[in-house]
Amino acid sequence: MTKEAELFILAAEGGYVDHPKDPGGATNYGITTATLKQARKHMTGLPEHVRDLTAEQALKIYDAFYWKPAGCDKLPSPIDLLVFDGAVNCGVRQGVKFLQEALNVINEDKDKDQLVTDGIIGKKTLAAVAERASSLRSLCAVVLWQRTLYYQSLTADKAAFRAFLRGWINRLARLWERCR
Repeated sequence: MTKEAELFILAAEGGYVDHPKDPGGATNYGITTATLKQARKHMTGLPEHVRDLTAEQALKIYDAFYWKPAGCDKLPSPIDLLVFDGAVNCGVRQGVKFLQEALNVINEDKDKDQLVTDGIIGKKTLAAVAERASSLRSLCAVVLWQRTLYYQSLTADKAAFRAFLRGWINRLARLWERCR
């Protein structure tokens, strides 16, 4: 995982929180109790309770459970950060789907096959990103727009999520600053 991704995610997720409207329950550095439980099956030295998790332990979990599974190590900067943050905030598959959907939007007018939005970083997705290498900023804009639409749909479907909308939009604005 890049240093930029480490710094961004720790700042975005903060420390220990147990928000009553968060369906993920208690988190520390954005790591949920459920994720910690899964990580404990594969990693040694992790605490039993999420409140006792250190930043260093959280970063190891992020690398193993989000950065690598989302294929961020194969993506150029700043797309790697956008996909990673989307994976952390919305799940690995959804984080990759934001990228695939954005690539499909950009290629809609061209005589190209659309990517399958399966949430898996494969050869076709990587090739489509490589084709956009000269215009990554526009790809960033569309990825962030896809996330905006996703958050709006979440808040429309579940009123409890409205408490998080402003924070999500602010997070997207901070990501956009990384795309300049």
